[in-house]
Amino acid sequence: MVRVSSQQYRKLIALILMMVCAAAPALAGLTITGSNGITATGADGITYVGTSGITATGADGYLTFGPNGITATGADGITATGADGITATGADGFNGTNANGITATGADSTTIRRADGITATGADGITATGADGKTYRADAIAITAPNGITATGADGITATGADGITATGADSRSIVTVDGITATGADSLSIGSADGITATGADGRTFSISPNGITITGADTVTAMGAAGINIVGAESFTQTGAAAIASALESTGVQTGLKSVDPELAVLLNEPTDDSDIGVVVVYHHLPTDSDIADLQRIGIIGGTRYRVLPMIMLSGTKEQILAVSKFPAVRSLYKNRTLQATSEPDVRLVTGVNRAWQDGDLTSRNANVPVSGKGVTVAVLDTGVDGTHGDLAGRVVQNVKLADTQGLGVGFNYPVNVTNLANTDLLYGHGTFVSGVIAGNGRLSGGKFSGVAPEAQVLGLSAGDLNLFYVLSGFDYLLARGSAFNVRVVNCSFSANTVFDTNDPVNIATRMLADNGVSVVFSAGNTGPGLHSLNPYAVAPWVIGVGATDTQGHLANFSSRGDFGSALFRPTLVAPGSSVVSLRGTGVVSVTGAEGLAGSDLKRLAPVELPYYTTASGTSFSAPQVAGVIALMLEANPQLTPAQIRDILQRTATPLAQYYEHEVGAGMLNAHAAVLEAAFSQRRFGQFRAISDRGQVKFVNDPLEIFDGAVVPGSTVEASLSIPENALVASVQIGWGGLLSPNDLNFSLFDPKGTRAGLGNTINLPGLTGKQERVAVNDPAAGAWKVKVNNMLGPVGTVQPFTGVLAVTRAQYQPITDIDKLDPQARAEIYQSVRSMVMFPLGQRFRPGFEVSRADLAAALVLGGRVPQYLPAQPRFSDVHDKQTLIFVESVQNAPDGPLFPDAAFGGRFMPNSAVTRLAATVALVRAAGYRSEAESQNSLLALLDLGQVPLALQGYVAVALKYGLIKADGLYFRPENTLTRQELAHAMAVMAQR
Repeated sequence: MVRVSSQQYRKLIALILMMVCAAAPALAGLTITGSNGITATGADGITYVGTSGITATGADGYLTFGPNGITATGADGITATGADGITATGADGFNGTNANGITATGADSTTIRRADGITATGADGITATGADGKTYRADAIAITAPNGITATGADGITATGADGITATGADSRSIVTVDGITATGADSLSIGSADGITATGADGRTFSISPNGITITGADTVTAMGAAGINIVGAESFTQTGAAAIASALESTGVQTGLKSVDPELAVLLNEPTDDSDIGVVVVYHHLPTDSDIADLQRIGIIGGTRYRVLPMIMLSGTKEQILAVSKFPAVRSLYKNRTLQATSEPDVRLVTGVNRAWQDGDLTSRNANVPVSGKGVTVAVLDTGVDGTHGDLAGRVVQNVKLADTQGLGVGFNYPVNVTNLANTDLLYGHGTFVSGVIAGNGRLSGGKFSGVAPEAQVLGLSAGDLNLFYVLSGFDYLLARGSAFNVRVVNCSFSANTVFDTNDPVNIATRMLADNGVSVVFSAGNTGPGLHSLNPYAVAPWVIGVGATDTQGHLANFSSRGDFGSALFRPTLVAPGSSVVSLRGTGVVSVTGAEGLAGSDLKRLAPVELPYYTTASGTSFSAPQVAGVIALMLEANPQLTPAQIRDILQRTATPLAQYYEHEVGAGMLNAHAAVLEAAFSQRRFGQFRAISDRGQVKFVNDPLEIFDGAVVPGSTVEASLSIPENALVASVQIGWGGLLSPNDLNFSLFDPKGTRAGLGNTINLPGLTGKQERVAVNDPAAGAWKVKVNNMLGPVGTVQPFTGVLAVTRAQYQPITDIDKLDPQARAEIYQSVRSMVMFPLGQRFRPGFEVSRADLAAALVLGGRVPQYLPAQPRFSDVHDKQTLIFVESVQNAPDGPLFPDAAFGGRFMPNSAVTRLAATVALVRAAGYRSEAESQNSLLALLDLGQVPLALQGYVAVALKYGLIKADGLYFRPENTLTRQELAHAMAVMAQR
């Protein structure tokens, strides 16, 4: 057993390469050097030096490049950064390290370091640290709303405004409705939801944050995270890293000449002993190819290919020697081989995502000329297997139906793609694209509206890539770039993936970036290769696209939904939507491949006989992605001026948190169509501002060194390996990989816990491609101790002895000190830590205060953060005593929950009493309703053996019974204590139970 650090990472890759090559040595190797192209070196294996663009993270990078024969060398080569995502160093990224350097980090933010004590955190807040450099987390000034300020433990504060308040040296001060604030000598100042802030540092420099962005003039360094807009003046250098500036950081590759990246799968193919047969490749240029570039190709004997009208690429076929020669042209950016992509293929999913609520919202209808939002006037492109425009639910709204049919880079001359347009039905075999189109825009005409899509009046532009050949897909993207605006295409759905790694120079990623820059939102399915880590569709990774994972209709993450990398700001879905047992359109004509699940029995359970000819059932992230595409159509109908970046931001902030999962699994959470369309239409209704302050340093996730194991498995036999999982592990991810690329063997493995119980099985279909020879399993909250892995070779006598390499990756949580829970029982401590790491509850300084009472506003916040209550904001506050934005979003959400108000004692127009302590009875009702047990509680007639049951109104006794039944709340012996206040420990317990339900 071997444990490795990140510094040993590249050496291990080389070691595995030697093992693989020893089994099947290559006759010649390749060296791929940035700007110098590909050189056959005569050495075994493949070496990347000085290239950029390919990102391999964590164990995925290790197993991707190792077993398949690629070695990453040199500081500027392939970036492999564990769970932290991208590292841009040297020529690969921006580097500004002088005294006036500026660093931009965070998905919507800028980080500026070494300033004279100013840190701006979140779009609505600023933290100012005094010139003495001291920072106090607990003893800080918190300004949480335009009309309210709380100052605690500050050294000195002067607050001057309409009320003329001055507070100096106060341990705690509350200031309400001031027009101006001056903080003097404060060690730390936090401001949230303020309309405008000006902070002056000790050196006299002024930092101004306005409602519309951040302006920083002459600062040495500043940190600003989550800001809506940033203007930096007078900076001498600029460094961008992390999620905020990923798009531009990835875009930067230094000098825009010479080779930047080569498809690893193409590199493996070029490294194999080969004859002179042609290889189909996409040549990506730094610019739209010119006649001079065409002449360069002709000079080396390439006589024809497909060029594009907008994409800076040429599709061609050539021999190995010709491709090596092409790689050395200064105008060539990257090379990619052709591949076949994979399609990533109930109760009403529209209820789960809030689509019905968006349709029925009175404010939206009134603003939309008194008709419900429906996607009218917006065209969604579906790049897929095709679209059946003759289906009754789509008839009359397919504005163009294109069969992408060109010469695939063959023939004489460099010609544009030959596409066939104006076809009625381009989906005669698969049915996948028709199913996807129905999820987006089917109007349900043949089911009386029962199975309508998300945007039933949106228009569809069909782009049939047949079996999803990469060359056809690129032709589809080029068609959209050249002709999409003529049809008002604002969204394109891409329910396909590839078995490769994320590469900014991949032609698909270049095409999607061009589309986003031209105002088209690109939606990708996350992939169906879960549940292991590092399995995310590489096309869904780019920060300019929207990647969608899948759940069932109860909000449980689907086992098949692909995951990203734990702790990575880049490798994770954007959000999730239901993708299990979805009902949509059955293509007419030839029996469609999509719907095989339905043919196996689901259709008969879900559909009436008269519906079977027109509808079918299927599961996959292929069908969660188009739900998001449909919601984007509704958003654009409400506000056509939205940009793809704004749409992505709104979708993430409005998403419903799924507290039991991590961001690498579900991204921002469950799609909330209602809130997303509301904010699109009414920008003042800004959702999700609590996300900017959810990370208060209460927990840090730590990835242990990788634990490596290996072996060689004989066909029909099993090889065992032992693994050690430490205490307090949150996630244990195990995966195996084997090579070479053309290995015929099919391995799987079982993972067993210390008691000998099988905890996971890695046995997915091993599809062709670079990452096709892998199996993965991830276990949440694994027991500490000795685990076992049993690896099998499934091919029996037709297989060969197959070497494999495996890796165990463990992630643990490190919490800030909490000093007052040591005497609690282990279960209570675990529940508190769960609430803290899932950001449902927060410590109070270094204490949790388990016995403190919970306010009604606290409970409302916990139900939104951890109880799957979707966000909602009305046009005007509907409670007379709730005004600040932080409390408003939580209170209005719980009282506008889909099944009715959660607090029965608060009526609109009256008081909510947010600061009053919540009783155990009121909390019980709210918890039971949030958990979805309202109907059971209100039909419950069983008698409870509680001595104080008479203190509970008869209409609410069923709630008590249900809460006790499911463990949401505990009785005190034979007493329920309905009028006692709920404690923070009891709330942590209830939220832990809700996360388990």
